[in-house]
Amino acid sequence: MKLSNDAKLGILTAICMLGSTVVFKNILHIKPPFMANYGVVGIFILYIIIKYSIEESKSDPLYRGKPIALYYGLAMIFVTVATIILHMFF
Repeated sequence: MKLSNDAKLGILTAICMLGSTVVFKNILHIKPPFMANYGVVGIFILYIIIKYSIEESKSDPLYRGKPIALYYGLAMIFVTVATIILHMFF
């Protein structure tokens, strides 16, 4: 059974949320900030909105038939890691 890109990004969103919560509570011993936990959900929602708007009009020059899920997944990971690093040092 092969998962769709939407399902993969949904699982990645959950992993990033849980991972950042574990790091903030168990390693840094601070209450996780709101944006640290739910920032990746915003990226996932943005992906869903843009994906379906691009699929409706294939005339978008950036689409070119490439899956954009990879880029949004990398953005989720980058935002999660950057938030943790920023809260470690500041």
